[in-house]
Amino acid sequence: MSKTKKLVPKRRFKKFDLSWDVTNLGEISDIVRGASPRPIQDKKWFDSNSEIGWLRISDVTEQNGRIYHIKQRLSKAGQEKTRVLNEPHLLLSIAATVGKPVINYVKTGVHDGFLIFQNLKSDIEFMFQYLDMYGVKWKKYGQPGSQLNLNSDIVKNHNVELPHNEEQTQIGEFFKKLDTLIQTQQKKLDKTKTLKSAYLAEMFPKDDESKPKLRFKGMKDNWMHTKLKDVIERELKGKTKATMLGNKNIYLDANYLNGGEINYVNASKDVTLNDVLILWDGSLAGTVYHEFEGALGSTLKAYKPKESGQFLYQFLKKNQQNIFNNYRTPNIPHVIKTFTEEFRITIPHIKEQTKIGNFFKLLDQKIALEQRKLEKLKKIKQAYLNEMFV
Repeated sequence: MSKTKKLVPKRRFKKFDLSWDVTNLGEISDIVRGASPRPIQDKKWFDSNSEIGWLRISDVTEQNGRIYHIKQRLSKAGQEKTRVLNEPHLLLSIAATVGKPVINYVKTGVHDGFLIFQNLKSDIEFMFQYLDMYGVKWKKYGQPGSQLNLNSDIVKNHNVELPHNEEQTQIGEFFKKLDTLIQTQQKKLDKTKTLKSAYLAEMFPKDDESKPKLRFKGMKDNWMHTKLKDVIERELKGKTKATMLGNKNIYLDANYLNGGEINYVNASKDVTLNDVLILWDGSLAGTVYHEFEGALGSTLKAYKPKESGQFLYQFLKKNQQNIFNNYRTPNIPHVIKTFTEEFRITIPHIKEQTKIGNFFKLLDQKIALEQRKLEKLKKIKQAYLNEMFV
């Protein structure tokens, strides 16, 4: 007689060696759908003075699945038209952002775009991590319509592998600590980005002004208002194509500039580190890049600055949304041919350009460092998820 294979994860805490059990979500919880008052736009359902919140998918996105506060509040009339939770519960989004798990810690009514796991017989943190890990797969079960929806019966009948309660608890606590580290690192990244945005607003003049609010010591001269064409020596349209594969120079295309793999081509190097690059065609036309060298791809242009390329890059990057909104053709995005003739730039003396460029370069390096740390933590978590769940 053949032996039944033991159902165990690759990695687990030392004292645990029992096989995991297979059950389904409907057997370990009473799964019910939330309810929404209709029409949802009616003001009578809401009361800012109420202690009962109204949980929406936007709250889940902003708080990454762990709900500690909710802005919108339900009136007594609204509460009568929904399911009100008064203690922590596990939820799962089944509409719009399909398959996103939630642990709710506040008193709230629950929208009909969520399933509520009542009387959960599993550790709530363990099950939160399991549902989160499985989230991408839920989408393939979505029912097509005006927006993707997940049928509640599919969730109830879904098989899940579970260890004994003590092991569930340890696994849940372990991943909650990892989530806290990830959240802390995300806040560091967000703080650095916010800091850069604040400095950009202070260290560049407003459109109708000639001096910024914040300057380096000794800098007093007015900035010059001019056009982009006046601060570059020339512009170069890329000619290199992916079919020119070889080993001579790095192929500068949108994929590589956005962090993709390096490809080499048999083409001459026509871009240096001081040049500012701009994506000329495609959905992201108008995106600017800096500090790359190699053979320029055919969907890009390069600007050869007369002075500081780093300053020019930071100025254009600060105005990235302006470029998207006002300097592209409609329908199929394409940067307008007269971009350098039309785009206005305000520029200081080269000494101040250099100081500003170097200052923001350091901030960009700090942002990149915090981003790498965040991605490393996320990869560590994913690796543990793959090994600590069956």
